[in-house]
Amino acid sequence: MLSPITRRVTLAFVVGLGLPAPAAAQSAANPALPLLTHIRAIRTLAQDDGARGYPVRIRATVTHFDESQSTGLLVHDGQYGQFVMPPVRPDTIAVWRTLQSGDDIEIEGRTIRGGFAPNVHPEVIRKLGRAALPVPKSIPYAALLTGRYDCDYLEIEGVVQRVWVSSQPQTRAMYAEVAIEEGVVRVSFWDYAAKDLDRFIDARVRLRGPLGALFGHTEQLRGVSLFGGRTRDVVLLEPPPDPFSLPIRPIRSIYNYSSAGEVNRRIRVHGVVTSHIPGRPVEMNDFSTASTFRYLRHVIYVKDGVNGGARIETEQASPVRPGDLVDVAGFPAITPGKPILRNAVFRVVGSEAEPAPGRVVPGNVLTPENDAELVRVDGQFLSELTTPTEHVLVLKMGETVFDAGLDNSADGGPLNEIRPGSLVSVTGVYSYQAGPPPSFRLLLRSPRDVVLVAAAPWWTLRHTLVMVAMLGLAAGVGGVWVKTIARRKRQQYHAVLMERSRVARELHDTLEQGLTGITLQLEAVAATLRTSPDSARQSLDVARQMLRYSLEETRRSVMDLRSLALESRDLPGALSDLARQMTVGTASSAEVRVEGQPQRLDAAQEHHLLRIGLEALTNALKHANSTRIDIELRFREGETDLIVRDNGRGLGHVEDNLPGDHFGLQGVRERVDKLGGVLRINSRPGEGTQLAVTVPIRQRAVRYL
Repeated sequence: MLSPITRRVTLAFVVGLGLPAPAAAQSAANPALPLLTHIRAIRTLAQDDGARGYPVRIRATVTHFDESQSTGLLVHDGQYGQFVMPPVRPDTIAVWRTLQSGDDIEIEGRTIRGGFAPNVHPEVIRKLGRAALPVPKSIPYAALLTGRYDCDYLEIEGVVQRVWVSSQPQTRAMYAEVAIEEGVVRVSFWDYAAKDLDRFIDARVRLRGPLGALFGHTEQLRGVSLFGGRTRDVVLLEPPPDPFSLPIRPIRSIYNYSSAGEVNRRIRVHGVVTSHIPGRPVEMNDFSTASTFRYLRHVIYVKDGVNGGARIETEQASPVRPGDLVDVAGFPAITPGKPILRNAVFRVVGSEAEPAPGRVVPGNVLTPENDAELVRVDGQFLSELTTPTEHVLVLKMGETVFDAGLDNSADGGPLNEIRPGSLVSVTGVYSYQAGPPPSFRLLLRSPRDVVLVAAAPWWTLRHTLVMVAMLGLAAGVGGVWVKTIARRKRQQYHAVLMERSRVARELHDTLEQGLTGITLQLEAVAATLRTSPDSARQSLDVARQMLRYSLEETRRSVMDLRSLALESRDLPGALSDLARQMTVGTASSAEVRVEGQPQRLDAAQEHHLLRIGLEALTNALKHANSTRIDIELRFREGETDLIVRDNGRGLGHVEDNLPGDHFGLQGVRERVDKLGGVLRINSRPGEGTQLAVTVPIRQRAVRYL
């Protein structure tokens, strides 16, 4: 049984490989599980069963071990093969680093969940001696893809088509793609030399080794591999021929009928380059081997006269240009379009004039027959896109929409000046896309491949719609402006009527009433002048006071009429303006303060409060000789306070000490009564006066913006 520390280390190691965590490393194994002594019993387990941690004691022969890194142990008991995980601490298993293929060993441990099938985690390994390797099996490729023969010892024969190494320095491994009759098997070697990268390509070889599975995170099979071990164990059945000594074949003959039926070998073609598309390096992570592969593929299109064109895929970085005459040797492969040559090598042998492009007409715009051919297409330019790698022109021919791509290393130049809707003629290599639905794209070589045939008229349906939209917008804006002006005129006319009504009301409440009072007093003077001169004199004094008051009220009305303070300002602003006008050039100062959130009141309320404040300000300046006047507006929920304080002589200096007899205060009292408010006056001789008015808010106020 694994100790807790060993289980944790095992879990960390397996997760580090990107494999699912074994259940045996997560919890203690079930002691009731039976001991498995044959690999066959392990191979019958499902992944979930393997994760339960069955105890294992098996005897088998080592069929593969990476002696350079002490990893990748595979064993075989004569009937079945098994993958064995590296121990968490190799130093605890003395023989681990000395293992070699052919060693006869005994392994004790437990099953764990593997990346594709249940694996074995070793706890004890005993080396018993040497044994013969099992007899290799020859299995059809289709059967290999079932996963049934995972870790079995096989023998395959095929042609090496590609060789590469891991791009990670710490992972020393060489890989090869070997084409067998039905498919491709990847072979890995932990022991190789630099010359092996070239000397096996296009060679027919025989290889032996345990079969491995290529899989991903989902534990699904993606292909098969063979653990080849050492390259010196490769049996060379047919050495690779000189690629440029092969007979030249017409491109059109690739995958034609042949009684020989030769497959998987290189063929040689000869043609003129029509296009060259440089590749960009791509780093690909291989989950099953925990390696990173650097992949770089350049594409060349060639044409051999009337025999047609072909797509060539190569890792060779030698630059070529359209018109170069090249010899190409590569491995043919079938595509939905025309056959291609993969893993090719080439050499430039001369140059010729670029072949003339074939013309594509609406009747054959979408067909695999055009694949890999240099063609010219006339179409309508719809739009242009820019990606990190290319400029893309979206075009339309008849009912078919396609795109033409130009590598972004080339300056777009005139392409940026073509207007949508223009008729253009484009030349490029036709690349058929199988779909579904089927489509195609053109591969442009330079901006010169795009020729403007007829520029789009400036006045198009789109421009018409834009102009109509602009005119409609202008008409809408004009209508709104006219309505706004009319509404403003109505508001101004309404304001004039309201002001006229206000002035009439003011004249009625002040001037007319004052003149009436003066008339009555003068009549009293006339009636008592001879009989009671003192009474006549008193009535005359009252008439003079009333005349002065009426004059002041008339001036205030005219001032309100001229300033229209409340039409352009709120109540605090109107009070501030009037206080500043009345104290400018004097030794007195007046300040307006606001407490609470200012609110817009009913028009009559604001007017009366303004007049009350003005009356209090006038009294403080003219009668109390004040040098400091404080006006405070308090906006509260449901009511508003107006408080005017001064530091003048107070009301005691007036001959008649009753505030109600003063015409100005009487007017204030009447205005407060109209508002349904409360008036409070506090004054002492020599200590100033405080006038406070509280009025209820008649309707919901509107906050100032």
